[in-house]
Amino acid sequence: MERLNLSKLIFALLSLILLCGCWDIKAINERSLPLVMGISKKNDEKYQVTLTLPVTRVKGKTRIITEKGESVSEVLGQLRSNVEDAIDYSQIRLILIDAPLAANHLEWRKMFHYLMSSKDIPSIALVAITDENIEQMFSKMSKQGLSGTALYDFFNKGAGWAPDVSSTRIWEVYQNLFSYTNDIAVPVVHSSEDTILKFKGSAVLKNGKVTAKISPSENQLVRLFQHHHFIRSTENLGFATILVVNSHLKNKPSITNHIPQVASDLFIKISILERDEGVSNSLVIDELEKRIEKRFNDMFKQTQINKTDIFGFGQLFRTRIPYDDLHSWRDKYYPKLIVNFRVHATME
Repeated sequence: MERLNLSKLIFALLSLILLCGCWDIKAINERSLPLVMGISKKNDEKYQVTLTLPVTRVKGKTRIITEKGESVSEVLGQLRSNVEDAIDYSQIRLILIDAPLAANHLEWRKMFHYLMSSKDIPSIALVAITDENIEQMFSKMSKQGLSGTALYDFFNKGAGWAPDVSSTRIWEVYQNLFSYTNDIAVPVVHSSEDTILKFKGSAVLKNGKVTAKISPSENQLVRLFQHHHFIRSTENLGFATILVVNSHLKNKPSITNHIPQVASDLFIKISILERDEGVSNSLVIDELEKRIEKRFNDMFKQTQINKTDIFGFGQLFRTRIPYDDLHSWRDKYYPKLIVNFRVHATME
């Protein structure tokens, strides 16, 4: 009997030890789950981090909190200490960064080293840039009754509904810091009176440094080369308005006498929404093909001047150029690159 009681006592003590492992776990209704975070830093000032926190007791209502510090990690720690609920950063889906910080190459690199290594912030969170005061921007949206979910949804309408809007994630920005052959576009946004946001185009980044800004129509071309297709894009030709209902891009790379070349063919199906009287199908197709080709050629010429491979052509040559020479892609090969871009339009 004594031995049986001793066994029960040992079992009870082991149970207590196992239970102690969960003493600091917070129930989901006791956590604050911010979806959107803003980061700003001007000149030699401190980092400022702004969060939109849902008010759990009032559906759809959010509050804005802001804190400053010497680093993003320090500020996030301060916010956790000062807010009454336990802040869980694991649900952050969008990070807005102000333009002065985005233009500061060294600070940008340092910040994304932290964001990528952080165990709290997911690397799949989206990144965008704004030239507005982020705290005022968030406050304005909160007064309009807009939540962090609405901000995140702006970038996730899908290519079929917004083919010109980029979706760039933390891990992609971090990868760009070290890439020899691929540059990226980070969306630039502004608040709006009538809608959640206005898409202003994209900032082009080469190894984390902003080298140019492109318009929404140019950004659409960039997305085309990234994903090789887009749908439901409208184009106004002046005498006709057309809808691109489907498209597909084929790239064929080659190297001749150390000069890289790409035969790039875009196949699109279109539907004419409206046209002036007497305008033929052949005229619409001819004008559309010329317009898209010119838009690409003008943009490609400028990217070669900037040595910024925003179209990602370098990715096509990673197996055609010696590995030890990949670091020379932008300086040695890209300025010589010849792209024969042709558009082939047909009626639906």
